[in-house]
Amino acid sequence: MSNFEFLKSVNENLYIIAADAENLFRDKYFEQCMAQTRRLGEHLCRLVMGEIAKPEASFDELLATLKDTPSPSEIEKEFIDDLYFLKKAGNKAVHSLKVSNDGKEALECLERAFEASINFAVYKGGAPEELLNKVFDEELLITGKKSKKISLQEEYIAKKKQWIEEEKKLSQGTEKKKPKSQKNKKQKQKEKNKDVFEETAFGDEPQKPLWREILETILAGVVIYVCYLLFFNK
Repeated sequence: MSNFEFLKSVNENLYIIAADAENLFRDKYFEQCMAQTRRLGEHLCRLVMGEIAKPEASFDELLATLKDTPSPSEIEKEFIDDLYFLKKAGNKAVHSLKVSNDGKEALECLERAFEASINFAVYKGGAPEELLNKVFDEELLITGKKSKKISLQEEYIAKKKQWIEEEKKLSQGTEKKKPKSQKNKKQKQKEKNKDVFEETAFGDEPQKPLWREILETILAGVVIYVCYLLFFNK
C-alpha cells in the first residue's frame, strides 16, 4: 500500500512514479528517491500547464511560466513552492559529487510530492475535496500498513474543518442581522433623546407648589403697601 494510492484513479502514470519513489526510500536509495520525486514534480507541472508546456521546455522554464500566473491563489502558490523544492532537491541529488545517506531530505521530498499530488488530484483531477484532509503516513511508507494515529489525525482535521465552516456560517448569519438591530437600537435611542429634548425645551412648564404661590401673593401685597406708604401717604 502507498501514500499515493489516491493517484491510481486520477493518473496511473503519476502513481507508478510516486510508488517507485517510496520503494527507493524504503530500500534506502535516498538520492534516487529524490530524483524520482523531481520527475514526479515535472510531470505534475506539465499536466497542470497542458498545451502551454512545450515538450522541449526544461523544468526551470516550465516553473518560470507557471510562476508568472497573474494573481495566483494560496493553493497555487503552495503548489509552485512544492515543485520548486522538488526540482532543487532532485538536481542536487543527481549532480552532487558526494553520495548522501541522509534520508531526511528524501523524506521531505516525498512529503512535498504528496502535497503537490493531492492539490493536483483535487483541483485538476476531479478528486473529492475530502482528499485534502489526508496526511502523509511515515509508518505506511516504511511498513506498508496505515498508522492508526494518522487515521485519527485525518478524522480530527476533517471535523475541525467542519467546525470552522459551521462557525463561519453562524458568524455570517449574525453579521447580517446585526446591522439591522443596531440601527433599530440607535433609532430608538435617537427618538428617546428627542422626546427628552422636546419635554425639557418645548414642553409645558412645571406647575408651582401652592405654598409658593401664596408666598408670592403676600410678597406682592407687601410691596404694593410699601409703595402706597412712600408715594401717597404724605
